Formats: sequence, structure tokens, C-alpha cells
Amino acid sequence: MQTYYDRTYIQGELSRFTQQWRQKIDSHRRSSRKNFEISETQTFWNSLLACFGIKPGTVAEFERPARRASTGNHGRIDMFWPSVLLVEQKTEGKNLEEALDQARDYIAGGSIPEENLPRYLAVSDFERFIFVNRRTGDREEFTLEQLPDRYDTLKFLAGEEAISAEEQQELTIAASKIMANLYQAMMGDTDTPVGEEAAQNAEDEDLRVQETSMFLTRILFLLFGDDAGIWEMHLFTRFLRKHTREDGSDLGTQINALFEYLDTPESKRTRMRHVPELMARFPYVNGSLFAERTPTEYFTRELREQLLIACGFDWSQISTAIFGSMFQLVKSREARRAAGEHYTSEENILKTINPLFLDDLRARAESLIASTKGSKTKRAELAAFLDELGSMHFMDPACGSGNFLQVAYMRLRELETRVLTEIHRLEDSGGFTLDASLNTRLSISQFHGIEINWWPSKIAEVAMFLSEFQADRTLARALGQVPTRLPITSVAHIVHADALTTNWREMIPAEATKVFVFGNPPFLGQWTMSKAQTSAMKTVWGKDYDGYLDFVTAWFWKAVQFFDQDFEGEFAFVSTNSIAQGQPVPALFGPIFREGWRIKFAYHTFPWDSQAPGQAAVHCVITGFTRSEDYKPRLFEYDWNARQTREAADVKNINAYLLDAPNILVKKRSKPLATQLPPVRFGSKPVDGGNLIVEEKDYAEISSDSIAAKYLRPFRMGKELVRGLDRWCLWLEDANPADITKSPVLKKRTEAVRTVREKSPKKATQELASVPRLFAEIHQPDTSYVGIPRVVSETRLFYTVAHLSSDVIAGDKVYTAIDPDGFLFAIISSSMFITWQKAVGGRLKSDLSFSNTIVWNNLPLPEVAEDLRSKIITAGQKILKVRKALAEKHNGRVSLADMYNPLAMNAELLKAHKELDRHVDKAFGAAKLCASNNKRLEILFARYAELTAE
Repeated sequence: MQTYYDRTYIQGELSRFTQQWRQKIDSHRRSSRKNFEISETQTFWNSLLACFGIKPGTVAEFERPARRASTGNHGRIDMFWPSVLLVEQKTEGKNLEEALDQARDYIAGGSIPEENLPRYLAVSDFERFIFVNRRTGDREEFTLEQLPDRYDTLKFLAGEEAISAEEQQELTIAASKIMANLYQAMMGDTDTPVGEEAAQNAEDEDLRVQETSMFLTRILFLLFGDDAGIWEMHLFTRFLRKHTREDGSDLGTQINALFEYLDTPESKRTRMRHVPELMARFPYVNGSLFAERTPTEYFTRELREQLLIACGFDWSQISTAIFGSMFQLVKSREARRAAGEHYTSEENILKTINPLFLDDLRARAESLIASTKGSKTKRAELAAFLDELGSMHFMDPACGSGNFLQVAYMRLRELETRVLTEIHRLEDSGGFTLDASLNTRLSISQFHGIEINWWPSKIAEVAMFLSEFQADRTLARALGQVPTRLPITSVAHIVHADALTTNWREMIPAEATKVFVFGNPPFLGQWTMSKAQTSAMKTVWGKDYDGYLDFVTAWFWKAVQFFDQDFEGEFAFVSTNSIAQGQPVPALFGPIFREGWRIKFAYHTFPWDSQAPGQAAVHCVITGFTRSEDYKPRLFEYDWNARQTREAADVKNINAYLLDAPNILVKKRSKPLATQLPPVRFGSKPVDGGNLIVEEKDYAEISSDSIAAKYLRPFRMGKELVRGLDRWCLWLEDANPADITKSPVLKKRTEAVRTVREKSPKKATQELASVPRLFAEIHQPDTSYVGIPRVVSETRLFYTVAHLSSDVIAGDKVYTAIDPDGFLFAIISSSMFITWQKAVGGRLKSDLSFSNTIVWNNLPLPEVAEDLRSKIITAGQKILKVRKALAEKHNGRVSLADMYNPLAMNAELLKAHKELDRHVDKAFGAAKLCASNNKRLEILFARYAELTAE
């Protein structure tokens, strides 16, 4: 049992220190002795550190050589505690501002490794002190007599420094950089795949990479143990300095001996004779971390120095969750050069676990603590709450390095400590002498993970150990003592396996009362899955398999299978936003709803800030499920302009599209549900390697060929349509074969098309090589039509479509529809339509992706009376007139993108759209113009239910 000193004890020690040194100083003055600084500095600061439980020689180095920036010469720092404190001591009466300048001069001199730069500077003349926090700039000045009242200033010496989340993040990134430097020092600038491409099994990894990875995992534990109170402070650092040669020649041998010693039970250590003094002070660790014997590493002087630099860093302050994510990437050259910027933020992790279980548990705990019931009853209820926590289990079936599990564990331990503190207050126990191990209920053995790659799974195990020790330190601040954790007897249950072929139920003990499953499974679309992954998907989904489902959905269905009617629990996953859009929605949510699950909470599309190397920005959703009927649904929406998330108020139900709306599943439809709407078709698809397309830079060359010029047609993809850009194509559908032979341009380009198609892996495309003059798919209307871009910005207030003449060729990023009277144009330009599009349509990242089979063909427009239809058409024509006037006003240099920029829409254009909405809203059943798109959404789902009712 390790004892932590509380404020009262330390203040008492500081009072004794003050009295002792006042007597010494007064005695020195009476004797008129010289060189008080040199003779007394070490004793003075060792005595001060002892007030905080720090033994002499364990953390601080005196007279440390360092370069001064101002002169380039070397001096000596009076006291240096790497990463924590630099002290300049002067004799009484000296100028302390000059001493502070000298301390800063050492900092700027460059001889102190960046990783070891101290957070604090201190200067003193024995009677006066100045402490400066280098991070915040805060400065405290006080006298020797005021020292006992400056506990809050000095508590960082006891490891009680409060740091912000931003500071912890900076520290953690710095820590990952240290490990990346160590890895590179040992391995050279090698590059090993990480993430999806990483070796899944240790035996498949390069042997040298495997051994180095395991070595650094063990070193991480030792570095953390040095700073976190797992054993004597800086014991590993002192062991390295005292028992290894400066040239590093015996360092590998000594460290391997230490690994073996750490894995040796106390009962068997009697046979290990002549163990070095500092090695003998290490406790038995157990927990299998040091069980496997590994080959001896060979070190150089430089490698030893790198390791000592790592020892000088304060590892107790890092976020184990963030660090684990970054540590697993050190094998990647790209990740190492990114200096530790690849991680999943705790903020994003909390978006999943807060609404899944933490918010509910916190609210219950605070309600119990605030209760005015009698002490005995209140204590019993708090104890029962802790017992309940101790019976819950938590699982991440795609755990990676365990960051979701670590954050969940740490936050639950914070909650447990809050409750324990209240129980001890009720018992009037004195608060700082009780055995906390008799009261803690939560154990890392309640946390379970499945990870397909071997090294992240190892990191997860170690990181959970470290999380437990960090949580114990927090407990100690509240109760004064912590449970004895060594030798390790309780471990997190991390399994190196394929989650889709593993029986999740076998991981959870039968006595578990409730299980929460959560995580961030891999993001792979239907077209990027391997054959093995597709096969696994089919096995998991069985008869409910749908070819349009993303890989991540297999974890959703495994979670449904994991829970049975007698097994209580809930689950939530981060996924790409595609699961809640378009065609895949019924295939995923239909079976889940069928099994009695409801959406407990959801985050609508937001940017996921994991910056893993090689990964583009991902737009995600988070979906949490429950079978309980006693819950309040919570919906979180991301404001793309403000770049922040807000929670929607008064949510009644969350449907499969993650909207506050009824549970409607919109399925693919081959023709419009509304009988008055014309069909919408794909544009024409070239599949030509760009050879039938003419860019602006090539237009002059092509048009100068008199034969080729006859076949040039304006060509519009979505970008050209919306932004008003020029592009052309060679439209050779009715071309004279002789023209292709005579024209060098046409001949060259059609030959290039043929080559491209012949080399295609698709048989259908190879067959098209016989007609290289034609687009692969031709759907061009023979009359004027409406062009509908496949993708538009999600910020649009209205869907941006345009009338095009038949000689403008629509590419495959544009849909086409014949619209003889303008009714289609008016409907698709309305707020009602874009509300429907945003609700049930797909997305490309966050942008809106139109679909004729899902969006258009399911638009629930009831039969519209002729007079109302006429008003709708007229309102649509008014929009076109305003557009035309705007174009003329700006000499044609204004595009649809410009006109429909939500921050700059013309007042007349907005007025025209409002008039259109007034009529279209009525067509869908509204009594008047809808006050909001939420009201429109309510109407749309009601109409859809009516029109599809059997």
C-alpha cells in the first residue's frame, strides 16, 4: 500500500522546513561564513523536496552542465529535474531577476533536449522565492516564512499539478515523438505498414520489427512506472545511470536482466544472487508483460542517451488513450515525421460513451450524492451503486490500441472516486487513511477488446495497466492511499482475433449484469472490401445480407446477435455516414429494428479528426441502440459554419436517417411514386480515359480541325453545370466513318479510347473497344431537358438544377429529365424537395448525392390539382426570370454556385423561392407556407407512409 501525502501533512513539513532554515540562515549571518550558496544549495533543495515525499538523489541532478544562449559558453544549473523544474540558487540578497534571466538563458541555450525542458523555473536566495510556470506564464513570489501557505504553488512537486486537456494533449504528442525517435534510433528510417495493411500476426511481422516493438512496449511501462509511483521515483532512470556503461555496450544485457527480474516472483528471487542494488528494489510485476524472453538488444552511446532523454520526460501526465493510438503508428515513416499528430481525440470518444452510459451513470451518482436521506440509507444506496458499477462489463470489438476502453475506464474510475469520497465523508473517516482497495469496485478485468492486429492488441493491454495506475493516483488524492497493484493479478481481457469470426459471448463472464459494446470499427465501402471481407460480411449477416452494406455494418449485426432476450445491454458505433443514407438504410436498420432495438442517441454527420497516415478526411455518424422503452432519445447535429455540435431539443424519436421523425425506411424504387412526376435518367458515361472529352486548354487545337469541329458539343458534368464552367466532348454517335479516318484528331483520340477499353479488367468495357467513337452508355435526350447534378454542396438551401438544350451532352455526373411545362423544375427547386434529399439521400462526404431510385422516385407528392399545378409552374418560371436577370446584370459571369451561395443569395431570388415554397408546401398537404424544414420533414414522412401503405 503506497501512501500519498495530503495537504495538511505537507504544510506541516513545510513549516518545519521553514523553522529549520530560518535558524540556519540566522546562524550563518552570525558566523559570517562565505560560500553559503555552494555549500548549502543541495541540502536546501533536497530538504524542500523531502517535504513532498521525494528522497534525495531520486529525481534531481545538481550542477548540471548546460550551454548559455547569450554567450555560447557552458555553465552549471544549480538543480535540474528533467521535464519538471530548473533551479538557480543565489546567496542571500542577490538580484533574483538576474537569476531568472540566467535560468531562461539555459533554457534557450539548446543543450537541454526539448523533451526534458522543465515546466517550471525557480530562483531563490534562501529567504525569497520566485516560481514561474513556463506553460502559463504564471509567476509567484514569496518569502521563506510564507512557504507553508504556498502549497498550491508547489503541489506540482508532489505530482499534483492540474493540467488542461490541451496541455495533456501536447505532452502526449511529445511522448509519442520520444518513442518514435527511439524506434528510429533502433531500426533506422524503416517503413512498416500500419493500419489495414499491418501484419495481423506477430509471426508475419519482420522479426526485427517484432522484437523492437515488444522491447519498446516494455520500456514504456518502465518509463511510466518511474514517474507514476509504481515503484520508487525514477528507479529505472537511476538503474540505467548507475548500472550501465556510458558507451551503451552492456545496456541491452542489463535491461534484459531487469526484464527477467521483473517477471520473477518474490519467492524465487532468493536464488538470484548478486543482483545489483537498484535492480533489487524493483517489485514483481507479473501480468505476462515480461514473461516472454527476447533476444538482447545492442546499444551504442547515442542509443543510451536517447533512452535517458526518454527517462527525463514526465510520463505520468500523458493520456494513455491518445498515446496508445500514436504509439502503434511509430513503425510508419509518415507517422514518425508527423511528430505524433495521428490520434483519435478523447472528445470524439466521449461522443460515443457519454450518451451510451456515462451521462446516465453520472446523473444517477449526482442524484444519490445530493440526496437528503439519512446517512445510513444514503451510504447503502451509494454502495449499491458502486456494486452495480462493479458488475457491468464493457467491450470494444475493434479496439485497436484500446483508446475507447481506456477513456471509458478512466471516466468510470473518476465517477467511482466521486462516490467513494462521499461515502467516506458520511462515515466521517478522516478521509486520508482508509484502505481504498477495500472500496474500489471497478477493475480493468471488466473491460474487453478484440483486435485483429497483434501489436495494437499488445499496446492495449499495457495501456490499460497504465490507465489503472493513473486512476489510482486520482483516487489517492481523494483518499490518501491506493490499492496495491503489483504483482498484477487483474488484467484487461484483450483478444488478438478477428472480431467477425469470434464468439463475443465467450468473452463476457456469465455473472455480468449489463454489457455496453462500443467502438470505431473499420470504414470500408462495398467497393473497397477484399474477397475475404465480403465473405465475412455474408457469414455475419446470413439471410439478411445485402450487397450495398458497408463493412462496418457487420459489427452492428454482430452486436445484435451478441445480445439475447435474457442479456441486458446497449451498443453504439462510430461509422461512415453512408450507413444512414440512401439505399443501404433499409438493409441495415430494417433487421435491427425487427429485433426490437431502437436508436437511443445519434450524432448526425460530422468530421472525424483521427489523422492516421494515408487516410482522407472521414465524415462520420455515431449511432447508439437500446431495447429499453424507458429512455429519452438524444440527437446531436453538427453546425458546419460554427464547426461545433449542438444537441437538438425535445426529440421524440430518431429514425434510421438519424432524424427526429417516424421510423420510415425508404427503399429503392424503379419509377416515381408520384404519378405526376416524370422519370429521371442517368446522363451518358464516356469510359474513355478522357479521350472523348475536350478540356478548355485543348479546345483551340480540336476546333482548328475542321472535321473534328463538326462533332464538338458542350459537355456538362455536375461541376460544369453548377459552376458554369466550359467543357466539351466529341459526340460521334452519328459521325460519318470516313470523317474519323480523315481527321488526325478523331483518329488519334478514338484509337486511344480503344486502347483504354481493351486494357480494362471488366469484360463489358473490353467489348466496347469495338466502338471507340461512342460513349460507353448513351442516355442523351433528343429534346431540351433539365440537368440535375449528382452532387451539390450540403450548405445549399435549394437543389441547383438548370434547363439545357439537347445539343448539350449530359455526362454521368448529371441526371436528365424531360420537363415540357416546368413542373419538374419547380418541384425539384423547392425547399420540400431538398428537405427530402437531405433526409433520405446519400452523401459524398457531407455533400448531397442525388439518386433517381431512392430520392426522386420516392418523393411522396400527392396528386396535385390543375390550378395548384399551374401556380407551381408559374412560380418556377419566376425563379428562372430572376436568374436570367442576375446573369445579365453580371454579364453572364455568375454561376448557379454563385447565385445559390447561402451567404450571398439575392433577395429577389429568395423571394421567388419563398413564393414557390408557398405553393409546393400546399401540394404536399401543408395548410400554409411551412415555418421550418422540420415541419416539412414531418409532412414528407406522413405523406410517404400514406402513399406506400398497403
